[in-house]
Amino acid sequence: MPDTKPTPNPKNVKPITNPELLEALKVLHQESTPLNQGRVLDLVLNRAVFLAPAVVTPAPQQPGQDPSAPRRTAIQFQLITTKDGRPFFPAFTDMEELRKFTGERKIQSVVLRFDDYVALVERNEKACGFVVNPMGLSLTLDRKTVANLAVKKKEVNELRRKRQEEQKQQPAYSQETIEKDTQVMVGDPDQVPQEMLDAVTAAARQRQDIRTLWLRQMVRQDGVQSLIIVVDHTGKQDEVFEAIAEAARPHFGSLPVDMIPYGTSFAAAATEDAQPFFRREE
Repeated sequence: MPDTKPTPNPKNVKPITNPELLEALKVLHQESTPLNQGRVLDLVLNRAVFLAPAVVTPAPQQPGQDPSAPRRTAIQFQLITTKDGRPFFPAFTDMEELRKFTGERKIQSVVLRFDDYVALVERNEKACGFVVNPMGLSLTLDRKTVANLAVKKKEVNELRRKRQEEQKQQPAYSQETIEKDTQVMVGDPDQVPQEMLDAVTAAARQRQDIRTLWLRQMVRQDGVQSLIIVVDHTGKQDEVFEAIAEAARPHFGSLPVDMIPYGTSFAAAATEDAQPFFRREE
């Protein structure tokens, strides 16, 4: 497959690893629940970086061509065949998983993400999809699933973009409501927005009605993520939330930020064993 954007994985660089995805796959294989499936798919779609075995052939230098001039590179990706004879593109989370497939023989590999696999599957009519770690705790995504996930990712990204624009343009804040029986996963943020926390902390110090603040990250069953500030306060909730939102707004990142009041069963579960980023000293 010529003229492909991904480049070979060079030597002497940080190796490709996906510890979160490996752990999530392990949990999924132990208990295949919608929540565990959503966690794995979120990592595959948005964060994972894979190794794909390939044959990389630089185009020959033409007579009189500047040696430093860029040359097109032909990349042929390898397909693997399942027991029922269907071909899939393999996606390996790290070199150890790749070696389970290739053994010790020398092999070239290319670094790919989910969007790259979408393009590969779309261009190759014979490919039935791609499979993560086919020699280990695997995840198989067939052609129809890949297409559906690609559409869903595009829709989610567009929704996030619009929400971020609304948050920048409007002074209002968003208060998260968790419906009964909704499956969500709450944990420590993948990336701590320290500038936002510093700004919110400074604002909280100016108000006697804010007692404690926690920052958590929530992943819904459908894979949509957001940051949540849990607020323990004694004042009027609208005023407290508005003050926090005004302080946080200039520092919003890629994830939307919502707030929930402390005192509900969900808030208690979300903050259990979590360290607050602000606590008023008595």
